[in-house]
Amino acid sequence: MAGSTNLVVPIVMWGRTAPSHCISSVYLLRDQRTMVTGSHDGQVIIWQLESTEKWNFTPRHMLIGHTAPVKCIAKASPGVDCHHIVTSSESGEMSTWDTV
Repeated sequence: MAGSTNLVVPIVMWGRTAPSHCISSVYLLRDQRTMVTGSHDGQVIIWQLESTEKWNFTPRHMLIGHTAPVKCIAKASPGVDCHHIVTSSESGEMSTWDTV
């Protein structure tokens, strides 16, 4: 297959509540409805704001790629319609994620 890669995309699912997640960093996207958190165990979770009345955030995706605490989350490019973020960990690992 031309142009194929060895990219592995993990899929993690959970029930009505997300796993315990000791937050070490937080980033709120420009849409004010999507929040990204990094944890001490290296997980990154994308949350969706469901209700502004009760400020209910629902976990949407768990991203796994760090082996150390996530220390920084930032927008990956300066554009207004950017939906990519970059995360970095205490061990120096960096990952880029698509939040859509």
